Formats: sequence, structure tokens, C-alpha cells
Amino acid sequence: MADERTPEQEREEQHETTDGQMTRRQFIIGAGVGAVVGAAGVAGVLTLGKTAEPTQVKPATALQTAQTTSDLPATMRRVTLNIDGATHNLTVDVRASLWEAMVYQLGMASSNLGCDRAQCGACAVLVDGRAVNGCTVLAARLGKGQKILTVSGISKGTTVEQLHPIAKAYWQQGGFQCGICTRGFIMSTYALLQKNPSPNEGEVREALAGNICRCGEYAKVYDSVFRAAEDMRKKA
Repeated sequence: MADERTPEQEREEQHETTDGQMTRRQFIIGAGVGAVVGAAGVAGVLTLGKTAEPTQVKPATALQTAQTTSDLPATMRRVTLNIDGATHNLTVDVRASLWEAMVYQLGMASSNLGCDRAQCGACAVLVDGRAVNGCTVLAARLGKGQKILTVSGISKGTTVEQLHPIAKAYWQQGGFQCGICTRGFIMSTYALLQKNPSPNEGEVREALAGNICRCGEYAKVYDSVFRAAEDMRKKA
């Protein structure tokens, strides 16, 4: 819109009074600027004061919850091991083998360590009926209800009458020499005869293929297996 002010009005508006008061034009200009600034300020207050939209919080995963609530280092686990029918609550290193947990933490002497590389079978125990090497099975992975069985768990005691027929047969037939591998052979034999009460020689050799006797007593070991199988069939 064109400015319709007269020259006299412009001179009047440009003239500043001697008492320091603003002219009418200056007042209008100032009021307009103030209104703009005030509106911006109000808008800013409204913007800043506006309630933020609620953020979507994703539920924590089980691992995150465990890490938050657990007081254990990331390399440790609490496990409950069922060994020979007894329950053992342990805190184990995630790298610890079952053999290490049984020997170093529980003080068990029912499993020998041979090669520590799953090559000789001297440390064999049963996990849910299957012969495994205790030196390479991680203890932290066995706290889920698995039943662990050792040579101590199949006999009632240490006298000849209290021995399991398999352990007794190994003693009677001389299926041992230095004895380092014997516990592992007994447990592998136990796993075999639980599934096959009357194995032939080929089946015995295959079942015991993971066990090594450094003394070379294999002939007597096989005799012990067949003697044990016969005695167990008689008692069945």
C-alpha cells in the first residue's frame, strides 16, 4: 500500500522531541518489531514447552537382562551339574572343561586326564547315556538337566563285591596295566552294553575306538567286555 503521508507529517515523525520521547512513527515501528519478536518468543515458548512424543523403548533381550542383573564377569557362569545322581551348584569359567570342574572344584577322582586333547578317551564319562570326553566338554554347557555318570556312579563301593559287573570284569580279566585309561574304557563299555547287551567283536572294537591303551592291553580289554556282557545277561 502506498504511503499517503504529507511532507509535514514526515517531518513531524522524523523530528525527535527534546524530552527524549519517541515520535509516533518510531512508536509504531517499535511496536511492530516488538509484536514480531514477542510472537516469535511465544512461539518459541510453546515449542519448548510442548510435551515430547514418547519414545518407543524396546524390551531388553534375555542376554541384556542377564548382563544387567548378574554380578558375574562375562567369562563366568553359574551352573547346576547332576553328577552320579548328586546336584552340584558351581560357578565356572566358560572355558573350563567338565573334567576341570569335577577335579579342581569338586575334588572328584572318578575321571583320569590323559592327552587333554580328546584323543585318548581316558577321561570318558557318560552324558545322558553317551560316552564323551570330559576334557573337551565345557562345564558351562552342562547345567541344563543333563545327567552325568562317572565310574564312581555305577558301583556301590570299592570292594570287589560292590563293583559294577563291568569294573569287576576288568579287574578279573586284567584289562588294565598302568590304569590311566581304565576308567574311560569302563565307561565306554558301560555305554555300549546299555544299548547292546550282546555285542560281537567288531561292535566292541567300534565302541571302544575312541579309547587308547598305551600299554597295549587291548586283548584283555576285549576279554573284559565279553566277560562283563555275559555276567550282566545272567543278572538280567
